[in-house]
Amino acid sequence: MATAAPAANGIKQKILYGTKVGMTRVFDGDLVVPVTVIQVLPNEVVEVKTTDKHGHDALKVACGPKRRKPSKPVAGEFKKADVAPRRFLREIPVAGEAKAGAKLTVAEFDQAKLVDISGTIKGRGFAGVMKRHNFSGHKMTHGSMNHRGPGSIGCRMDPGRTFPGLRMAGHWGDEQVTIKNLKIVSIDADQHLLVVKGAIPGPNGGLVAIKQQAG
Repeated sequence: MATAAPAANGIKQKILYGTKVGMTRVFDGDLVVPVTVIQVLPNEVVEVKTTDKHGHDALKVACGPKRRKPSKPVAGEFKKADVAPRRFLREIPVAGEAKAGAKLTVAEFDQAKLVDISGTIKGRGFAGVMKRHNFSGHKMTHGSMNHRGPGSIGCRMDPGRTFPGLRMAGHWGDEQVTIKNLKIVSIDADQHLLVVKGAIPGPNGGLVAIKQQAG
């Protein structure tokens, strides 16, 4: 497993990419535990980037399911590393010793440690304040003509403007979210599956980054 270069606080990380399969449940005695299944196919190293040549240390990895028809430039990258075309190409900001063609697998995660999972949540288009921010809304009786609106957004006197960041209607979703400190329930190295407790961002089939502190 490649490990990240030391950060300012000296923490190193193991990073892998996988795809969300979906949610199910397992039993811990009589207790029902909701879990999410992630398929972490081996992340194959396509290119090793170095500070001298590229300005930073990183591993460029191919992840996700197979890709049928990549563009010619992308196909050339896979051919050069002798790696089968995959749907996603991502960089892991690490100073690793892996060579092109090497495989990073889920087996090297430590089941006893927690993981952070990042992904892009579902895009839900334009949404109002009740749906986007869980506003309670206005009265439905006594002649009210504003049931689902946001209400007042400021005052014309002092300060005489609307403050930035005010919760209003707008685009909801389609942004990167990280869920921290998820417990690993099980690791199936043969089937390339990682099972974590609770929910993770994104739709089924979406790409997620799994990070775990090393050392």
